Amino acid sequence: MAALTSARTSVAIPPRSPGLVEALWVARSPHGAPPRVALPDGRPAAVVRLAGHVRWVDPFSREEERIGSVLRGPRSTPQVVLADGDAPVWEIGVRLAPWALSALHPADALVDAHRPLGDALGLDADAWTALERRLRAAGDDAAAAVRALEDVLEAAVRRPVPAHERADLDRVVAVADAERGLVRPLDLARAVDRSLASLHALFAAHLGMTPGAFLSAVRLSCAVRELGVDDRGDAAGVVRVLRSYADAGYAPREVERFTGMSALDLRRSLRGMEELLATA
Repeated sequence: MAALTSARTSVAIPPRSPGLVEALWVARSPHGAPPRVALPDGRPAAVVRLAGHVRWVDPFSREEERIGSVLRGPRSTPQVVLADGDAPVWEIGVRLAPWALSALHPADALVDAHRPLGDALGLDADAWTALERRLRAAGDDAAAAVRALEDVLEAAVRRPVPAHERADLDRVVAVADAERGLVRPLDLARAVDRSLASLHALFAAHLGMTPGAFLSAVRLSCAVRELGVDDRGDAAGVVRVLRSYADAGYAPREVERFTGMSALDLRRSLRGMEELLATA
């Protein structure tokens, strides 16, 4: 059981067939949530916001959008997430397997995009009300909350991923995570005895991105998390780590190798994040 505090907490859970869900988080605060930086990691997510909304701000363009409950695709760049005022916040979300949107939302991989959760999953008003009722009843019981979301997600599967393709995807994702993204797409292809062209086709069909783009996302999240910084709640820590890469004097190729972003894009993104957090 996960305690609910004013800080964001993350609870790892074992996958339940068909393995759509990788992890659960619960965030709750009586006075709005602190700013955070959402890093790309190659994963989509499903989030139910029972109280409060957030504003997602692109640090490059400063464009922002007010967001409630969503099915969100994988991101290619960091985003700043700000509470929409001082209203109480209560959200329950799941990090999904990288291939999950192929099963749940096969018409669009939603890369750098999102859809209202109920619409994306095809839930009518009664089904949505029932989900919210189960989540509210779960309270601080993370296991009960994730069961409620898993049940809805599994019932919403529209196009199951063939078992052998899912097994290959799970294998290459495990390799990418274990190596912190510091491998080549060809290494992933060899791990599942596929050609590089076959691996690209597999990713296009089920992730909506190239193996190289997925590895870049994994590198960026690992560059922060491997230093013990919690990107779900420590916005200043995330910026501090990324600033250390930008200012360490690495060659541009090394910056991209370790962070998944070009040296120029990293600096531009950091400038935007720092300005947004300073005024939050």
